[in-house]
Amino acid sequence: MKLVNRINTADANSQYINKVISTLSQSRPVGLTVIQYISDIHEAENVQPAAADANMNVVIAADSREVYELVQKRADERTTAVFGTVEDAKMYIKYSHVLITGGSLTVKFNGGIPDLLSNRLYLTDIRDNDALDAKIYRKFLADNNIDEYNFDSHTVEKLIREANCIIPSDLIFHHSFSDNFSFRFNIWMSNLMAIVNLNGEVVTAEEICVHGATERGIPENYKETLMCIKYIDSKITKRFDDAVSEVLQYFNKVFTANLKNYIDKGIITRDDLIMEMESLGIENIYYSALNKGDARKLVLAYCFPPFNDTSGNVMAKRIFEAGDIVDVISNDMSRIRKKDNKLLHIMSHLLDSQIVLTGPQAFSSWTSIEEYMQGVYDKYKLYEDKYDEVYSRVMFPHSHFAAFEIKKENPGIKWVAEFSDPLYTDVSSNLRYAPIEDDDYIEMLKEYTGEEYSRQIDDNSFNVCEVIPFLYADELIFTNQYQMEYMMERFDNSIKEMVKSKAVISQHPTLPREMYDIVKSFYKVKQEEINIAYFGNFYDTRGFRQIELVAKQLYETNINNFKIHVFTNLNKKTMRFYRQSEFKEYIEMNQYVPYFEFLNLTDLMDVLLIFDAETVGIKPYNPYVPSKLSDYRGSTSKIWAFTEKDSVLDLTDEENLYTVQQHDYYKYGEAFVQISEDIGKPVYNAANIKCLN
Repeated sequence: MKLVNRINTADANSQYINKVISTLSQSRPVGLTVIQYISDIHEAENVQPAAADANMNVVIAADSREVYELVQKRADERTTAVFGTVEDAKMYIKYSHVLITGGSLTVKFNGGIPDLLSNRLYLTDIRDNDALDAKIYRKFLADNNIDEYNFDSHTVEKLIREANCIIPSDLIFHHSFSDNFSFRFNIWMSNLMAIVNLNGEVVTAEEICVHGATERGIPENYKETLMCIKYIDSKITKRFDDAVSEVLQYFNKVFTANLKNYIDKGIITRDDLIMEMESLGIENIYYSALNKGDARKLVLAYCFPPFNDTSGNVMAKRIFEAGDIVDVISNDMSRIRKKDNKLLHIMSHLLDSQIVLTGPQAFSSWTSIEEYMQGVYDKYKLYEDKYDEVYSRVMFPHSHFAAFEIKKENPGIKWVAEFSDPLYTDVSSNLRYAPIEDDDYIEMLKEYTGEEYSRQIDDNSFNVCEVIPFLYADELIFTNQYQMEYMMERFDNSIKEMVKSKAVISQHPTLPREMYDIVKSFYKVKQEEINIAYFGNFYDTRGFRQIELVAKQLYETNINNFKIHVFTNLNKKTMRFYRQSEFKEYIEMNQYVPYFEFLNLTDLMDVLLIFDAETVGIKPYNPYVPSKLSDYRGSTSKIWAFTEKDSVLDLTDEENLYTVQQHDYYKYGEAFVQISEDIGKPVYNAANIKCLN
């Protein structure tokens, strides 16, 4: 198994750092040093040092004076006795490779020491060991060629748990033996740290065999387990590449799962354990291992972190807000959404399991909805007695369809259905249509809803995605009163009253302040200017022209000490508008940034722009609340909202929120002057005078 560039690959200095490390390495002749740690008299009396030859030396470490004196008497000319620990014995390493064993083990050779190459780590064979791990390891070596394996967590676990690795001498110092751990765990970590820092190959050494049973090395109590996790956590923070980080996280998970046993036995509570982990400075807490089996709520979110999508992020924030441990069933969205693993920080402490289905990725095609429905139902049936509640959120429509399948199967389960926006019509009041391409499914729905409501069912998935939750969900979540009224106005009074009786109005949640510092942004602004920011995609009803209009109105009011920093989905059309703009000197265009960098950037700015969707003449009232408002609320910056008259945003009264109706252009400058006074920055700077053509 070849390992290349496993260390120091995360930054621009990687090549230089690796070169420096190689120059500091000590050159030793080819051969083998065996370090054997002996802890008691019985081991000392029975120790059988390996038969040494010209390319080998043996160092026996004993940290008991009595044991040391006995070992010293029994040592031969090629054996060195050291009073101390394995760390002390490392000072006597003579050759290119090292094998560390316990006192109960014996090293035997079949034909002498092989030629040991400096860029190779060797796996020994084992005998006289009937432990389960030993059997797994022997079968692993017997059935497979190590070259057939990739560097992954499961392979590495097999290599280090039972193996006695022959390690290049320079790599032996990446782990220091500690009294906080058992001897066997120290061996594990020596093996692991050598493998993850190796630039070379892992191969088998058939000529070398270690005889005797080893201890398992599992920590004996949760305090010891915590120390193991703390150690691994400290390594995760180093500059390793993604593959190594994944391996280290795997061992984090393994030991954290061991902690769950102490919670289940009542030895310590989950909250107390987490508090203790945090007090030890453990940064990467594998919460799902601590929560395993505890979820009573099943969340259905077709798009969900780590895929970056507004709907999925809001669902993660809903989980955070509720505080319940959950299972999540989502779908792989890699074809249409970018991945951001940090998004799971929002609610990872409340996650039991996340199942990611692999159905086709689409906004509303019936094939993708049907596959998600079936996948969710199959997973639910495996654990149907586990859940008291199912929570689904749209967009995307898939989630409500899947939740209905569960509700139909188990009418007693509580179903909470959330609507982010109206589904049946879009922002321009155009009817959305995506066909349900299954006549049997439509007939089933009509039969299930009965004579009173079957007329509401048709072949439009967007219609059905509103109707079915209205009829059968136990609780309906809307972001605002207008949204609820707009969505139910097309129905008769019986359905309207049903919806009202189950409705909860809840705007999008805001995350706590500490989450605004998870990612540090290095974006530069001029502190002497008033820095305004717009975050979000451009759509038909909201785009560059609105940003340009703000800059124009401010400039024409003799305000020039500002810069509008735009973070959006840059495309040719947007950039053409920007290049042609007479006010581009006041606008800085940037690509959209990952979610946690966005949160951090909001604090860097003075003013955050937010716009109502334009619905005048299209809808009877504005049923939308911009989702960015919830994120802006957690920022330290001022919020400048451009609203429609009597919209939810227009009627919102908050300390840091300044509103101006979008078409009251003459009030833009007046509102901005008030903001500038409140933040203590002047609106005019003579040095910023621009000559516009």
